[in-house]
Amino acid sequence: MLTFRRFTLLFFVCLLGLNLWNFFIGKSIGGIFYTHAALVYSVLIILYFGISFAMAFLPCSGFHHPVICSGKTDNKIVAITFDDGPDPVKTPIILDILKKNGIRATFFCIGKKIPGQELLLQRIVDEGHLAGNHSFSHSKWFDLFPARLIRSELLETERIIKQVTGKSPLFFRPPFGVVNPMVSNALKNMHWHAVGWNIRSLDTVVSDDRKIMYRIRKRLKPGAIILLHDFSHFAENNLEELLLLIRQEGFEITPLDKLLKLPSYAS
Repeated sequence: MLTFRRFTLLFFVCLLGLNLWNFFIGKSIGGIFYTHAALVYSVLIILYFGISFAMAFLPCSGFHHPVICSGKTDNKIVAITFDDGPDPVKTPIILDILKKNGIRATFFCIGKKIPGQELLLQRIVDEGHLAGNHSFSHSKWFDLFPARLIRSELLETERIIKQVTGKSPLFFRPPFGVVNPMVSNALKNMHWHAVGWNIRSLDTVVSDDRKIMYRIRKRLKPGAIILLHDFSHFAENNLEELLLLIRQEGFEITPLDKLLKLPSYAS
């Protein structure tokens, strides 16, 4: 697997090789690497930063950091996850639907949204759902924060969740799904499992509920992790139908920790 560390090593090997070529051979035989050295160096640097930037938006590649995006199974089981809560209006509706259908999901919570919604967070856990860490601020600049600040956000959200529920979540979902060197450094030597998804519903982007439903259905496969948002119009109005659809396709909805065979909370 190509990782950021290996890619960086390859980049510097190429730079070193180019320098050695120009110093020992280029002067005598010329060629594009010598006569247009500045251009070649520029292209290499642009490629390095361009590829590194692009791969931050492909967390499942594991390029910058290992991210779990599906369960390793041939059984027709999937997990449902909700991001960006708890929402005082929509989350209770989602919980009612899940309870009615006997489904347990995972709620990746934003730390700053929990104060004032402690009872709602406690309800999530009491009804058998998992509470995950989704950062404290969910700032649009989150992935550009220095590693120490990213880590402090995760620790603060973990502290708040533990204070309310008595549980320290091990599952962390990066805001916007972006994983870059800063996020990776923040997670290094820490206890969190970075969790992504392999079915993105686009329920906060696409306004046509039928298109969202079709998008999820055609992507269903064993071990899938479905990304929804508990504040979205789609989840509020179509969750029950989606649960029925998943079952009609022959899939069972299972808790995320059972799908991944990993503990959801620190012991």
